Amino acid sequence: MRYLTKSRFALALECLTKLYYVNKPEYANNSLDDPFLLELAKGGYQVGELAKYIFSNDPVADKITIDSDNNDEALKLTKEKLLSHSNTIIAEAAFRYESLFVRVDILEKKGNILSMYEVKSKSVDGDNEKFLTKKEDKVIAEWSSYLYDIAFQKFVLSRAETTKDFTLIPFLILVDKTKTCSIDGMNRMFKVIRKGKNSKEVLVQPGLKKSDLDTSVLKIINVSEYVDKIINKFPVPTNYGSAVSFEDFVNLASNKYSEDEKIVSPLSRECRTCQFNNRKPELQKLKSGFLECWKTKTNYDDNLLEKNLVTDLWYGGTKDLMDKLLTNGVYLINKISESDIMPKTENKNIIGMTLHQRRMEQINRIKAGTEEPFFDKIGFQSELASWAWPLHMIDFETTTPAIPFNKGRRPYEGIAFQFSHHIMEKNGSIRHAGQYISFEPGKFPNYEFLRELKKQLEVDNGSIFRYHNHENTYLNLIHAQLCTDPETPVDKDELQGFIREITSHAEGKEKLKGPRDMIDLFLIVRNYYYPPYAKGSNSIKKILPAIIKDSDFLRDKYSKPIYGKNLEIPSLNFERKIWIDLVFDNDPYRTLPKLFEGYGREELDELLSDLDEVADGGAAMSAYGYLQYSDVSQQMREEIRDALLRYCELDTMAMVMLIEGLMNK
Repeated sequence: MRYLTKSRFALALECLTKLYYVNKPEYANNSLDDPFLLELAKGGYQVGELAKYIFSNDPVADKITIDSDNNDEALKLTKEKLLSHSNTIIAEAAFRYESLFVRVDILEKKGNILSMYEVKSKSVDGDNEKFLTKKEDKVIAEWSSYLYDIAFQKFVLSRAETTKDFTLIPFLILVDKTKTCSIDGMNRMFKVIRKGKNSKEVLVQPGLKKSDLDTSVLKIINVSEYVDKIINKFPVPTNYGSAVSFEDFVNLASNKYSEDEKIVSPLSRECRTCQFNNRKPELQKLKSGFLECWKTKTNYDDNLLEKNLVTDLWYGGTKDLMDKLLTNGVYLINKISESDIMPKTENKNIIGMTLHQRRMEQINRIKAGTEEPFFDKIGFQSELASWAWPLHMIDFETTTPAIPFNKGRRPYEGIAFQFSHHIMEKNGSIRHAGQYISFEPGKFPNYEFLRELKKQLEVDNGSIFRYHNHENTYLNLIHAQLCTDPETPVDKDELQGFIREITSHAEGKEKLKGPRDMIDLFLIVRNYYYPPYAKGSNSIKKILPAIIKDSDFLRDKYSKPIYGKNLEIPSLNFERKIWIDLVFDNDPYRTLPKLFEGYGREELDELLSDLDEVADGGAAMSAYGYLQYSDVSQQMREEIRDALLRYCELDTMAMVMLIEGLMNK
């Protein structure tokens, strides 16, 4: 039986066509399917284990769990537990109705009332969270997948033989960002380990009791009101086409999935993130579900579909533009006319290219068939003239754990555990000037991190560079932590003054900049440089290979072993590093070894980028989370530390190469 499960229902909500491609080895699937790495990144399974202790005082909360992966056995065990007790708690309870099958995270039976709890690592802002739009005519997009998930479970249980006569009350258990954790090292009480190639297990600290934990960081929310509207009133938010009721959508998805029949949904902007996409099937010999959909809908042949589709256009500053193009039957970038994308208004205060002009640079170069980049040399040199030498490049690695690592911290409170720092002198000399990493279990590193950053940057008044907003955001976050921390350090004022000196921040409606406010290289690229090789992306991981392709200077300089300890460009972590090598497609990021078996750093960052609460740097977040377990061997701890140091060093060296490339164009 091909059951429509919770995960398959969630996939159907993304796109009904995906139900046909999922779990078929002949189709490319770019989803991260390693449960171990997923849980290291987002902490969801740990949250799930903690939630059990809300309902169980037993030293081993796992006793309430239906611990079987066999569907029939899980159904049997659930029925036995449900019928043998008037009051009971069951975790991972299994229920089936026809071809629908669900496992309920936690089920609480009190007489004829069944409370269903769906546990999510998604955060909530205390009692201030809103789930419906202002008009209350639909669920807010941010909460759609979570509420439709529990609605699907209630739908199944309301029809399943063993539960159809019960009163069903649905709840979400979420992580409350407003709560302060009263227990130190609570995350280490639930250790995620790899169990086989494609599975994981959470080892609970032996003898762990509810009194050892702080379950107040989790919030239980009765969502009956929203679930009833979803099932009985709201149309399902799907790209299928016309409005579909919840029951009709479930039946459609269930029938088509059971029969293994494809539904070709309309093309939409969601296609940009389709996981079943292999734009070059000849390289991996895997089919591309994405290409099959687009071929069916556009009637273009495979050769045309491998060209520049509108999915490759840069859509910065817009929301519905791609859907507008698709509605008008425009599928290829070279078919876009300027009138198709002309904005109603445009910000005239932008220095360099406007957002519309940048899109047109991409379109016009594709139409002309040229790979020549656009570069506003005069605009860039004007920026360059304002910089104070020497130049400082910095990059942070951070994490936001769902379960706080430390007493006195809140869920998803930011931790800055690593930075790298390169210096570039006006005479062209470059050095990896410094770094910081904290990987000891249970340590809150933010203030030590800040002190070391201050120490390294205050040696002169040179310009400081970041790439995008991350570093500015985190420094302001640490400024706020210093304001609210009950045990503030003695150098609080000095540290906060340093933050205000090198960052920008808002006070009410006023935007303030420090006298040494960091310069955003992302904006330099966006305003003055467009390389066709990056295909519209402004990520430094795409811009770096692009400028290397455009720059004879960079290719000549960094194809030689000049980078390393005691070499022309001193490094703190590399011996004799050649950054540009044809073996790695001249991409420095591809020269670094894999962090976890089977996954490189860039691949993990990309695969984890769309997870809730996980920002850029998913690979580093996973590695740091793994290092928080006290029983990781010293050898493994040092190997991961060294890998993280090299990764972060490349991020700031990439900024150096980018500046060098632009200066020598």
